[in-house]
Amino acid sequence: MKVSVDILRFAWPYMVASGKACDNTVRILKAGEEDMRCGVYRSAEVETDGIRRCGDVVFGWRADMPQTSLQHVVLQVVAEAAEHYYDCNGERIPQFVMKVPSELYDAVASLQHGAVQYECGAWIGDMSSLERISLLDRLLVERLHRKCGDVMSVYELSGGDWSQTLYTMLFRAMGGNRNREPYMELARRATYQMVLRERSTMELVEALLLGTSGLLGDCYLDDYVRCLSDDYIYLSRKYNIIPMQSVEWKRGGVRTHNRPLTRIVQLASFVARRDFMFDCVVNCRTRNDVYRLFDVEVSWYWTTHDVPDGTGERCPRCIGSEKADLLAINAVVPVMFAYGQSTGKTLLKDAALDLLADIPPENNAIVRSWSGVGVPVKNALDTQALLQLRNEYCVSGRCTDCSVGKSIIKKSGKMFCFR
Repeated sequence: MKVSVDILRFAWPYMVASGKACDNTVRILKAGEEDMRCGVYRSAEVETDGIRRCGDVVFGWRADMPQTSLQHVVLQVVAEAAEHYYDCNGERIPQFVMKVPSELYDAVASLQHGAVQYECGAWIGDMSSLERISLLDRLLVERLHRKCGDVMSVYELSGGDWSQTLYTMLFRAMGGNRNREPYMELARRATYQMVLRERSTMELVEALLLGTSGLLGDCYLDDYVRCLSDDYIYLSRKYNIIPMQSVEWKRGGVRTHNRPLTRIVQLASFVARRDFMFDCVVNCRTRNDVYRLFDVEVSWYWTTHDVPDGTGERCPRCIGSEKADLLAINAVVPVMFAYGQSTGKTLLKDAALDLLADIPPENNAIVRSWSGVGVPVKNALDTQALLQLRNEYCVSGRCTDCSVGKSIIKKSGKMFCFR
């Protein structure tokens, strides 16, 4: 029976607590503290040949393990005898063979299989309110820190410009999962600084964004579009812009209101007509603030002419409430949280969480599946936590790293039968 490194790491503290963590050469005195980022236990205490050592415990064996990662390692834990690691001085690191109970292995395998069908949802639904809130809070913090990392990556690529960072994150969120990269590329080529220089004329901002996107050529060539095309030729020379290709945009399977051309027209209206955009965004405190923020109508042309995609429909006058909620969840809140964290403004981070709590729950297949098996879903705080659970744990079978998985196994008592 093959035992994964995840199971070894999960069972490690329980084996130490059982008093079975010793053999002829090694005696474990303290399991240490788990560092989930690195997959090791820190500050463990072991005794080998009568000598007590304190340091890291690693699990399994990797051919590509960096030598620097072994600097403080005092023990290697494996399921069966394996190749040894050597420290920086060339000395062999002690190895301990852990005998994992078959019941624990079977329990983890059952959890991983059930994760695909959201079987843990019934367990979450049966938790007390306090237990469930504690679980979801931890997952939410994980997700916000991951999103914060995304924001800071954009911030670095933006040369430390928070306005350009927000601008890029709004474009990214507008694209959803299917067109995220093309929207970010558009924001990189047609920057917020360019918009600020041209925003006195709405048509120039439309020309800048539509021309750079490569989608202007898809429009009917009437007098208005001809003027936009001429304006873009001027702007592309002025800013030395290389336009995108229209084939870069995914349009198949995209809902009518999410068509790239429609959303870019709406973005053009928003960035052109909102003064002090960054201040407006970080000052949002409720969902009504968000709705007012994005309640900007597109120019007259797009409400009186069919969008050239074969549907015969016209562009909605403004960004709807459902899309505004998603922009708040995926752009406004992450930027507020990241900005608050980088500037030490704790109150701004708290405001970002309060804003999430005021936004209705997202309506997507993952959230519907969780609620369908009995998990209460009240707001965007809950849905973001459940998305984190599904995407970071269930999909990758990380049941032994998951608070829910750990609770299920612990309460079943199937990992204590060490022999």
